[in-house]
Amino acid sequence: MLQKNNRLLKGLSLGLFLFLGFMASGQDDLLAELEADSKPKTSYAFATFKGTRVVNLQSPELPAKGVLQYMILHRFGTFRTNYFYNFLGLHNAQVRLTVDYGITDWLNVGIGQSSFQKMYDGFVKYRLCRQSSGEVNMPVSIVGYSSMFYTAQRTPENRPLNTAQRLSFVNELVIARKFSQNFSAELVPTLVHQNTVDSAAYSNSVFCLGLGARYKITKMHALSVEYVYQINPTKQFFDGTALQDYNNALSVGFDIETGGHVFQLFLTNSRGVSDPLVFTETPGNWLDGDIHFGFNISRVFTIVRPKLPRE
Repeated sequence: MLQKNNRLLKGLSLGLFLFLGFMASGQDDLLAELEADSKPKTSYAFATFKGTRVVNLQSPELPAKGVLQYMILHRFGTFRTNYFYNFLGLHNAQVRLTVDYGITDWLNVGIGQSSFQKMYDGFVKYRLCRQSSGEVNMPVSIVGYSSMFYTAQRTPENRPLNTAQRLSFVNELVIARKFSQNFSAELVPTLVHQNTVDSAAYSNSVFCLGLGARYKITKMHALSVEYVYQINPTKQFFDGTALQDYNNALSVGFDIETGGHVFQLFLTNSRGVSDPLVFTETPGNWLDGDIHFGFNISRVFTIVRPKLPRE
C-alpha cells in the first residue's frame, strides 16, 4: 500500500512540474508578444503622387518589382499659332513614348523616343529613402533620376555633329513629402548638361530648381502643378542672333486614375517633350498665349508576380 502511495505522489509531482513548466513557457510567450506589440512599427507613405511624373518633373513613385510601364506623352501646338487652322494644334503636335521596368522595388530602368528633334534616351530611377514614421522616422522620400539623350535629327552639311556632340544629360533629385491624405509636394534640384550649345558664351550645364504639388479632390481625381526655375538660363537664338532668355516651364494638370491607367491632362508653356528641352529650352510665355494642351497616359503590366508567403 505504501509503495502504491509513493508512486501516486511521484506521478502527481511530475504532473505538477510539467504544468508549472508549461505555465512559465506560456507566460514567456505572452510577455514576448506584448513586448513585440509595444515596439513601434514602421509605416511608409503610400501614393505620394499617383503617377511616376507630376507633369514633366519626375515624382517619387516607381513601378513595383516585376511591373512594366508604358507611357504616351502627347503635346499639341500652342493656342497662339493658328490653333484652329492646325486642327486644334494636332498638326504640329509632339509625341514621346517610354517603356520602363521595375527591376526591384527601388530600381527602375527604361528607354524613350521623342518626335521633336528625333531624340532617343535611356534612364534609370532609384529610391534612396522613403517617407516613414514609427520605428524608422523619415520625414521625406528621396529619389534619384538620371538620363542620357541622343538627338538623331539631321543637321545641315555645313554644320555636322558627331555622336558626342549630339548627347545631353539630365539628373534630378526628387525630395517629396506627403503632408496629408490629400496634399503632397516635392522639391527637385535638376542639372541639365548639353554637350553642344548655340554659343561658346553659354555654359553647357544649366541648373534648375523644380517645384511640384498635387491635391487630391476625389478618390480618382487630383489637381497638379509644377514650375521649373532656371538658375542660369541660356538665350534663344534666331538667325545667329541672341534673343531673350528661355522661359521657365509652368504646367497645370488634372489627373484621372482608372485602375491600371493614369490619365494626366495639362496646360503648359513648354513646347518640347524631352527633359532637356522642357527644362532649358521653353520659348513660350503664358502671358503671350503660348500655351500647349497635352496629356500623359500610363499603363502598367505585371510581368513577374510577387511570391505569396506560404500558409
